Amino acid sequence: MDRVSQVCVKMHPSGRIYIIFLVEEPEPLGEPLEQPKNAVGVDLGIARLATISDGRFLEKPKPLERSLERIRMLQRTLSRKRFLSKNWLKTKRRLAEQHEHVGDFRRDLFFNLGFLLAQEYDVLVLEDLNVQDLIQKGEAGKRRLRLHDSAFSELRGCLKWEFVKQGKTVLAVSAYNTSRECFLCGGINQNLSLEDRIFNCPHCGFTLDRDLNASLVLLRRAGWVTPIVPVFELHPIPPPPCLRLVRGRQGEAVIREASAYRRG
Repeated sequence: MDRVSQVCVKMHPSGRIYIIFLVEEPEPLGEPLEQPKNAVGVDLGIARLATISDGRFLEKPKPLERSLERIRMLQRTLSRKRFLSKNWLKTKRRLAEQHEHVGDFRRDLFFNLGFLLAQEYDVLVLEDLNVQDLIQKGEAGKRRLRLHDSAFSELRGCLKWEFVKQGKTVLAVSAYNTSRECFLCGGINQNLSLEDRIFNCPHCGFTLDRDLNASLVLLRRAGWVTPIVPVFELHPIPPPPCLRLVRGRQGEAVIREASAYRRG
């Protein structure tokens, strides 16, 4: 405890209390860094949460969208309670727990993905996204909800944190036209729409999954030479058991029972 320089006590609206210790440690001696051996590109999207340049992808579990019905029910119940009564405080705490569950679920999923990639790769290549501008210019309704639910900024932060923690490199490249640019020849498919899930290059005839092509374009823009990727079936990343996910009817990852989730 002699190295603890600061203690912070934080209480969440649900009543959970965290105690954070800031510990001063001597900086490690400078060691020669090894030359990065491999890199991975991660494309973030609406249809899939993340598509990895090695052919894997992470499904979008949509924790907020799947919890909306329960959140709205708790909000209606709260509005009918007498302000600051015992039942009002109890309902308010349950509502806060539901919101915190959504946040906890996201962070656990994002950190697990970051840890997995940081174990396998030395360099992480991400899109330099302006998430706030993307949400404001996006369509209203369900599409905007899914942009909020994806939490791209938080996902990028968790991935970067895991790589930096292990002394690895994180690169951000321009996100402009990554979905329309051909990984093979660099040509632009101006006719590609949001509904098109397969990228077809009008210049060289290269065909590949749209999101996989975008993740490979990110690698190329970062200066990494990757082999020619044949057309193959993408493989989902199995969700960690702690998230209590099951496979849906069409292969989508869904929450088994969101309301019963508690962080251990």
